[in-house]
Amino acid sequence: MFEHATAQQPIQVGQRGIVDAMIVNQDSMQYAIKVSNPTVFYIDTISIGRNSQTFTRIGTDSIEWIGNGSGMMRLHGIALAGSDSSSVIQLQGFKNDSTYIDTSLTIRISSNQSPLPYVRFSTLSANIPNPVMCGEATEWTYTLDKQGMITMSIITLDGRILEDFSLIQHAGRHVFRFIPNAYTYHPGVYGMRLITEQGIFHTLWNVSP
Repeated sequence: MFEHATAQQPIQVGQRGIVDAMIVNQDSMQYAIKVSNPTVFYIDTISIGRNSQTFTRIGTDSIEWIGNGSGMMRLHGIALAGSDSSSVIQLQGFKNDSTYIDTSLTIRISSNQSPLPYVRFSTLSANIPNPVMCGEATEWTYTLDKQGMITMSIITLDGRILEDFSLIQHAGRHVFRFIPNAYTYHPGVYGMRLITEQGIFHTLWNVSP
């Protein structure tokens, strides 16, 4: 049902590359990709045959989607100047609660110069101060690698959204300042969720008695 592609040639740092993953002969399968070192190769497009796939990025290193079409599965992306020269991609495929694919492939990166640190993903830091008392301010720092729409959501541990803040922001470092009120925020643990075009990021914070 599935065939592995031939070995991949190294991709030059800073260049776009296409990685042939495997030939897929079954439509509507659920796929999951886990990248061991996402600062080496950033996947921005996935195709099966002639069909571009619509996927969800879970954090910085995981991708999930429902397959559309058949043919060669290709991973399109850019080789980054990270702290390593290779990245292992774990690929799994599921259908009807059965695992049809569980394999891995290695992407190799080459460079004419010494690799330089490269951050391709948005990041979210823990808030300061933490814990915080009602009526007092606390701040989260987050960094965006490119301009885009973001959403900051304050949620309960069971995922219920208490407040949402959405806006378009430029690349760079930003600070989100928030003052919990005593009516909504009782003493306990809450979550802060940052949604960007590059993924979803979570951190926990506490309200003091």
